[in-house]
Amino acid sequence: MKYFETTQQGRSVWWSWIFATWIAIVIWTLGQSILIQLMTTIAGDMDPTLKSEFAEAAVNMADMGELETYTALFGTASLIAIASVMGVVATVWLSNKYLAQKAHLDAFGGGDFKDRNNAILALSLLTTLAIIISASIFVMAGRLLDGTYYMALMQRAMGLSPLTYSLFLLTFPVGCLGLYLMQKVIHQRSVMSLHNALSKIRWGWIFEGFVLSWLVIGTFMFLGSKLGLFEIRLNFNAQVFFSFALASLIFIPLQAGTEEIVFRGYFNQALTHLTRNKWVAFILTSIAFMAMHLSNPEALEGAAAGTLPIVMSGYFFFGFAMCLLVWLDDGIETAIGVHAGNNCFAAIVVNYEGSVLPTPSMFMAVPDAVSDAMSTIIILAVIVAIIWWRRGGPSRSDDRPSIADA
Repeated sequence: MKYFETTQQGRSVWWSWIFATWIAIVIWTLGQSILIQLMTTIAGDMDPTLKSEFAEAAVNMADMGELETYTALFGTASLIAIASVMGVVATVWLSNKYLAQKAHLDAFGGGDFKDRNNAILALSLLTTLAIIISASIFVMAGRLLDGTYYMALMQRAMGLSPLTYSLFLLTFPVGCLGLYLMQKVIHQRSVMSLHNALSKIRWGWIFEGFVLSWLVIGTFMFLGSKLGLFEIRLNFNAQVFFSFALASLIFIPLQAGTEEIVFRGYFNQALTHLTRNKWVAFILTSIAFMAMHLSNPEALEGAAAGTLPIVMSGYFFFGFAMCLLVWLDDGIETAIGVHAGNNCFAAIVVNYEGSVLPTPSMFMAVPDAVSDAMSTIIILAVIVAIIWWRRGGPSRSDDRPSIADA
């Protein structure tokens, strides 16, 4: 069985994907809120000025009238969200009961389950409607707030210590835990099926992707600096470098791995199953991955400078390149390794001022939207080409047995 065929097992009806995604988002939001609160509290204790600025920023996100409207919308959305969670539980319970009874009666001549099917359909439609309404109201409420200053303070808090930095990175795998739980409870498939079609993770391929990304990016940055294509300056500070580097090596793979499991794993599987076309799925998940980074500092700067399409194109091509690696490998391990390697290289070796990861890297670069986008495309093309060659090169065919089956 191939990676995108694992969805033929377990439960893959349309509402299962919506419900699992929604509950995973709820779990991620709750976990993220706890970790962010802990992070800001620790940062405030370390820097009392930052503590007062956080309090001021929270109050000044909206004027008084908008704040009242926000509170009302948020409360309404929360109540509907609670109702939707209850609807998910009820639908899954009813569906499980139906399947168990159907399997039992089918063994003894079958039975009439039309009414039960209609009840499941009605409940799933109502729950989906509640999810859509709740999510829409949350978005409406969020648009009333201006969190630009608050996000800038978050960047400062992350850069205060390896502890606050690590707590921020841990907000990502919390969502992955929710998705793992839903994979078992709602989809009734193994957690491993999010990684590949085998019974174990190919750790060697993760390591290969990590090392390869460092070699390709490092070579490109070295040659680019020597040729004057990039402006890079030494930024090494031994007092803080090693602690942040260790935190990056430990926690960035969890952050990058989560994004790969969610976008190149779960969403690619869902959209491939529903559209029956993996290339459509690759494009859609790459767009979603790009959109997720619209709040990054470089995206905000790009919007202000009028270079947002160029800046965001890098994220789209990165997402699509990772999809190609998943297709080549019949699993997400190499994509996790390359993603983790890319982010670790930026956090440890060459970073830039205003980065979403405010770490004291060895070198600092001057960002340039056009050259950065072109560099990203070239680096990704080289990485994908090398992995393609290592997985069979010209002799490889999508129609032949998958590497996982070999």
